[in-house]
Amino acid sequence: MNFKSDQKTPSQSYFKHTVYGLRFLLKTEGLPYSYLHLPAIPKVKKLPTILSREEIWRMLQTAELLKHKLLIGLIYGCGLRCMEVRNIKLHTQNAAQ
Repeated sequence: MNFKSDQKTPSQSYFKHTVYGLRFLLKTEGLPYSYLHLPAIPKVKKLPTILSREEIWRMLQTAELLKHKLLIGLIYGCGLRCMEVRNIKLHTQNAAQ
């Protein structure tokens, strides 16, 4: 195992990859999960990082293109995730309708 010299236990990601790999092996061999007792992987609940107004203002000032400024403002103002912004579809309406 590749542990850092100051660590006595494997990292969380190393542990997850090991358990998921063993689960995949059991699945491919057609064995039930009960064949080998694997520990549950606890879900870590972390709060998201919130940028300050000053940080957002700096991002808006450094963006050169108007579309980048618009996207930064949209993401921040609406509290959207990047994937949600990527899925936005723009539709134009004809003024004559």
